[in-house]
Amino acid sequence: MCESNPEVDPRPNRMIHCLRDLCEVTVVALEELRMDRVQSIAAPAGTIREHMKRTIRKGLWLVGVLFAHLRLRRLAYVLWSEIQAPVTAPANRFTSSAQLKASLRERDFDIIISHDLSLLPLAFSAAKKAKVLLDAREFYPRHFEDRPLWRLLSQPANEYLCAEYLPRCDKIITVSEGIAREYAEVYKVQPEVILSLPPFHDLSPTPTRSDEVKIVHHGIVTVSRRIEVMIEMMDYVDGRFSLDLMLMPARSSYWNRLVAMARVRKNVRLIPPVAMHDLVRFTNSYDIGLFLCKPTTFNLRFALPNKLFEFIQARLAVAIGPSVEMKKIVHKYDCGIVSHDFEPRSLAQALNRLTAEKIKYYKEQSHKAAFELSAQANLPRIRAMVSELIGA
Repeated sequence: MCESNPEVDPRPNRMIHCLRDLCEVTVVALEELRMDRVQSIAAPAGTIREHMKRTIRKGLWLVGVLFAHLRLRRLAYVLWSEIQAPVTAPANRFTSSAQLKASLRERDFDIIISHDLSLLPLAFSAAKKAKVLLDAREFYPRHFEDRPLWRLLSQPANEYLCAEYLPRCDKIITVSEGIAREYAEVYKVQPEVILSLPPFHDLSPTPTRSDEVKIVHHGIVTVSRRIEVMIEMMDYVDGRFSLDLMLMPARSSYWNRLVAMARVRKNVRLIPPVAMHDLVRFTNSYDIGLFLCKPTTFNLRFALPNKLFEFIQARLAVAIGPSVEMKKIVHKYDCGIVSHDFEPRSLAQALNRLTAEKIKYYKEQSHKAAFELSAQANLPRIRAMVSELIGA
């Protein structure tokens, strides 16, 4: 189960690929998944995410007036009571979320894997004797803690769902040690860290030029990530460097601001995104993968994102700020540079000190680490975890 499209969402996509050869896999997601040996149950145009946001907005009065009395114990029901008509293609069609829940309860699953906290009420509704595994990709109670409206509307819901459902999960996995420790301290559960590793690609580092160094950053656009800092950094690098930003376009004033900032700089471009499965091969032609991310939230402080491992898989040198979890990987594999703070000038100065020979060395270090930091390394761990849960 995932509140996304697993065709473009890396962690559920990899989990499905990992298990579909061993299990009969049914996927409940936003869109129908066209994948061999997988049954798909999809939500139509009125997506799960849109309806959850609408439901939480409608619940403002509940949060503000009745929270102290009810402690949101009905919110788990509310979150699912207004989701429109998830359907399957084309044999089964549901006209309500209640029908979806009833249909899932008619089946006998051995294990239900949820990739979102918000789906745990549905997972336990359908579980019966099935084991439930949560992929806690964030520390959900502090997900967007830098946004006052989120803290007012969504934080209480996430706190309730964590307190109510995490102790009932048979297994919890997460993306980094810092997030795992926080769950253990606050909710007395013991998540296991499964790194967000991409599939192995049989590539080699591309030649490094002394007069031209190509930097790439890819990802989503959110204010929390302060993407403008990476653009500002390019004001302080020497003439060798250029930056391509491969961002998912967004209809927002923040996106418009980034576009305007890139437009007035000769060494910064916004380029169209490529498909998830093509990303590593496409970025292999670059020299450096960049992610300078100020720790504006708890989750960003302890982030260990897909893109870091995709940079390594693409055989790039890595350039980051002193992010707690990311710098452990960069230092362990000696595959890039870490600035001493999150200011754009600091990382620019570290880049300016790089020679072509040093960039080549870091790219070779990524090459050496590529298989160890690939999804193939996670494969036996995940399969063993699932086998242990279901007693197979």
